[in-house]
Amino acid sequence: MSTEVNVSSEVQEKGKPSIFGFITSPVVQFEKMKSNPIIWGPLLLILILTAATTILAVYTPQAQEALQQQKEAGIEVNSTFSMIGGAIGGVIAVVATLAFTSLILFLIAKLGTGKTTYRQMFSLNLFVTFITTIGQLINTGVAALAHTSANVTSLNGMVGAKGAMGGVFNSIEIFSIWGLILTAVGLQKVANVSKAASIITVIILFILGAAISGVGGAASEALKGAGL
Repeated sequence: MSTEVNVSSEVQEKGKPSIFGFITSPVVQFEKMKSNPIIWGPLLLILILTAATTILAVYTPQAQEALQQQKEAGIEVNSTFSMIGGAIGGVIAVVATLAFTSLILFLIAKLGTGKTTYRQMFSLNLFVTFITTIGQLINTGVAALAHTSANVTSLNGMVGAKGAMGGVFNSIEIFSIWGLILTAVGLQKVANVSKAASIITVIILFILGAAISGVGGAASEALKGAGL
């Protein structure tokens, strides 16, 4: 009986991790990912979701306002061309970002005396990105349908701050925080990084993300103030 249980457990761990199962049972998927880090299926799904998000973004109030300003300035922009161009640009940006951030995770794992491969970290990154991409799709979809800002799942969706603080509050977002927690768990399960090192890593990533968002928010507000 014990042998059957062990064999069953071993088969489960060696199975393919499920991108949809990751939503409800991430630890199980991380354990499978350690021995079978899949890439192409999750990557294709993320690219499709990214393209859909980019297309929806054309219908958000901010995008429509920008298109109207271009028309008033005598610049005619084809909305279909904008959607196609945006989708292609979004896909390229996602692939480049995934490759770079996976390298960062790989180096962090190595510094944290973890045993892993770049492929494992790329797979981990893909699964976590799937969660954050769902968040982007939801926020953009709500913004397009309800004519609001694309930040309904962030703290700034309730506060409505502008400038640097608005950027910081935008970074305090449900799906982003969920992704950071999953990253910490993934580093422990897939790369054998210590709990303390993984927590410190995601805290640093959160602070860096908040700082970048704050600078971006301040720059955006400054450009608006200058009439640009």
